[in-house]
Amino acid sequence: MYYRLSLSQENDLLDQPETGMGYQVVEARKAGSYVRKKFLVLNSEIVIEINAYINENVRKVVNEGIYSIKGSAEFITLNAISVLNEKQFRNLVNESKNESERGAIDNSVINANGEEIFVRLSAFENDKRIDKTNRCLRPGSFTTTMEDYVKCKTSNDDPVERYALPNNDVIKFAFHIKPMKTDTLQRGIVQPANEKSGGGIETYFENGTAKGTFLGQTLY
Repeated sequence: MYYRLSLSQENDLLDQPETGMGYQVVEARKAGSYVRKKFLVLNSEIVIEINAYINENVRKVVNEGIYSIKGSAEFITLNAISVLNEKQFRNLVNESKNESERGAIDNSVINANGEEIFVRLSAFENDKRIDKTNRCLRPGSFTTTMEDYVKCKTSNDDPVERYALPNNDVIKFAFHIKPMKTDTLQRGIVQPANEKSGGGIETYFENGTAKGTFLGQTLY
């Protein structure tokens, strides 16, 4: 089953970090329930219960379009929301001491060099993690590097598998960001999640990027 959120709850989730590129996994209670459950939230808009039908429901959202789904979805109110990071979601402790093998959130915070371009992939044309008013990346968002993006495309690799994305359908859009030297980021390797192997390069921008750093979007 999938649901839509109120605008205020969408905005609340946009103010919280992602679990992975393009999605959040949350623990919350439905209004009127005392039981905490896990939900997948796509683009801070559509809520899908994590159960045996999750892949089918995600596929439907991607194939039919998020706005079509929103038009027919029931509203849901989630209480006591906690957004899980990738380690909490996988319920694992990262045992590797080598930064080259860890997820981005486990690695050192460094400054951007002001020249490198990063790419965010999405099945949705209006990726809400891109602030198009201020032309920047919102805080708590993931990307990959331009180098890894090009490598994924030229090697005909599957981006859904490489970046452990929750949907099993074709990625449609790429969003290009060029952070300033004052912006900070963390680099790492995409860890297995969503029944995908990962292995691509991920970058995490805890504080987002400065105004004017969003260059534009292209088709994947």
